[in-house]
Amino acid sequence: MTLNKTLKWIAVGGVFSLFLVPFLVPGNLFFPFITGKGFFFRCVVEIAFAAWLLLALRDPAYRPRKSPMLWALVAFAAIIGLADIFGVNPWKSFWSNFERMEGYISILHLCMYFVVASSVLAAEKAWTRFLETSLWTSLAVSIYGIFQLSGRIPINQGGVRVDATFGNATYLAIFLVFNIFFALILIAKDRIVWKKVAYSLIAVLHLVILYHTATRGAILGLIGGLLISGLLIALFDRGEKRLRVVAGSIVAAAVLLVLGFIGVRHASFVTSSPVLSRFASISWNETKTQARAYIWPMAIHGWKEKPVLGWGQENFNYIFNKNYDPRMYAQEQWFDHTHNTILDWLVAGGILGLLAYLSLFGAAGYLIWRGQNGMAFTEKALLTGLGAAYFFHNLFVFDNIVSYILFFSLMAYVHWRSTRLEKPVAAKADALDDSDLRLVGPLVCVILVFCLYFLNWRGYASNAALIDALRLTAQGSSQAPAAVAAFKRALSYDTLGRPEIVERIVEAARTINTAEVPFDARNQFETLAKGAVDAQLERFPGDARYEAFAGSFYTTYRDAAKAEEHYLKAVALSPRKQSLLFQLGSFYISAQKYDTAVEVFKRAYDLDHSYADAASYYALALIYAGREAESKAFLDSIGASLSSDQLLQAYAGLGAWDKAIRLLRAKVDADPLDMTARQNLVAAYYQSGDVAAAIAAVRDMIKVDPGFKAQGEQLIQQLRAAQ
Repeated sequence: MTLNKTLKWIAVGGVFSLFLVPFLVPGNLFFPFITGKGFFFRCVVEIAFAAWLLLALRDPAYRPRKSPMLWALVAFAAIIGLADIFGVNPWKSFWSNFERMEGYISILHLCMYFVVASSVLAAEKAWTRFLETSLWTSLAVSIYGIFQLSGRIPINQGGVRVDATFGNATYLAIFLVFNIFFALILIAKDRIVWKKVAYSLIAVLHLVILYHTATRGAILGLIGGLLISGLLIALFDRGEKRLRVVAGSIVAAAVLLVLGFIGVRHASFVTSSPVLSRFASISWNETKTQARAYIWPMAIHGWKEKPVLGWGQENFNYIFNKNYDPRMYAQEQWFDHTHNTILDWLVAGGILGLLAYLSLFGAAGYLIWRGQNGMAFTEKALLTGLGAAYFFHNLFVFDNIVSYILFFSLMAYVHWRSTRLEKPVAAKADALDDSDLRLVGPLVCVILVFCLYFLNWRGYASNAALIDALRLTAQGSSQAPAAVAAFKRALSYDTLGRPEIVERIVEAARTINTAEVPFDARNQFETLAKGAVDAQLERFPGDARYEAFAGSFYTTYRDAAKAEEHYLKAVALSPRKQSLLFQLGSFYISAQKYDTAVEVFKRAYDLDHSYADAASYYALALIYAGREAESKAFLDSIGASLSSDQLLQAYAGLGAWDKAIRLLRAKVDADPLDMTARQNLVAAYYQSGDVAAAIAAVRDMIKVDPGFKAQGEQLIQQLRAAQ
């Protein structure tokens, strides 16, 4: 019995220790707001699950109980697992990446958490403590948000949208929505007045912080969820009449608030508010200009290609690149989610995956309202409103680990309430005695250590090594050998986050592949980087992002043939993305294949004539190709022009120093104090071979700025020495 109690409290402690997750932001990790929370969650769940498993083997009372909720969750995990196995990239579907920390590994851990929580929190008091702990935890988060509002703690995203310890205002918002409903449930259940007052004050504080997250989906979801709960209570609750009146009053007040806001949406106090103006801007026309207006049709188009089991998790980028809409040129170029949970699961798991996901809500709703769970009507109404608020919010975003934990906690609670009087699965099967445990216990511990190491520690160590590599790279050439060693260490684990490590290696190549870095370190890095880039392409075939990174990498190392090969593959995989065409066109400019560059940049411009940058690049390509008159005629036809800096770049690249000098002299005449233009004029004279004019230009700089005299005289000596 002592051992059983120990196992139980390890499992219960694991469940409650997850309330630390929102506060974890380790500074030594890449994507610290995501990875720290994710690694902690997985480790704790594995330990808690191991303890629960031994407990369930010893005591049948802790074994799972059957319910539609359990079967819906099993079906969801099974279908998504099949979708991942037969999807585009099973490796990526399982591991996800540092930025998201999702993938099938997260689904497995969430299912384990569901089983543990619904089995060991086996009393009304335990779940009340769970809700109370969640509420007090959320209070600390909101207090942190108050400090952000006061300016004492910076907002991590910048701007005015409070994000607390989440690093993302949207993630904070849905966390607060859950806890506002938890507060209402506790208010309805508790009979102690001071607790009701405390819960009410916490809920009000959450409303204030939620408002300052300016997250429209969460706030509208909260309003809608409260309306649903209020209507259910006002219309159908046969209990206390006063509660029905209060609920009806809240519904009426909410409706009047919404209608009143619509009436004053154009008032100055609304339009001048960074928060209210976001809500005032909601309209059908606004949705046409948002990224979602382009992404959601892409998702539907992609789903039609694989309608039954979809593409597997974490593979929306393939759809995005293949079906890229050129009108998205001003948006993020590498979307990995649809920003709609329904569409995310439709893409990841096909129609079967989506139905399985929706069955989680259906099963929860059925168990809440079927009548055998012992819930008060008010609690049923509030849980229904919370589910509706969460569902609505997810129509515009995707989940994070904290919202996943809260959602699966909600499902575990509903499952427990509905099955607490049922017999467990295999209730009559023999329980392990102490002698059996001597065999099974070590086996479970070995599996636990294996999971902690291979599923968590290796990913954590890889992430920490990556941060070390980036920090050392930023310190300059003297730390390059250590940076190379850190990159090598990060790659050696070959686990979660490998794609992001390779991307950072490609970016570091520009810093490490310089004469200031020791020759041996450069050679080691080049060998390491080439192996990593090539392995990445083999492991993730058909991904335009990685082909573009490979093109950039081989450009850095002046392997023109391979760079062109990968740039062309990237464009073939995403033929309507202007940014990839720009990279290809720029490569041809650097390779002095100007006519080919003109064709590429014209192709980019023709994708969407409203893209001003595409027009500029096309016009510049014409200049590089020696077709300046054609460039001018094109720009005149669209009422545009090139900046002097753009023209200077082109003239300098072509060695047309006479034209560059004319432009620079005009800039100096327009602003005699523009020392940058004067310095560029000196360089242009020198490059053209007119050293005397360069020296004269330096003397003019000294006249304009006497403080430049010492530096100018030294420059004159250098020019004379080079003559």
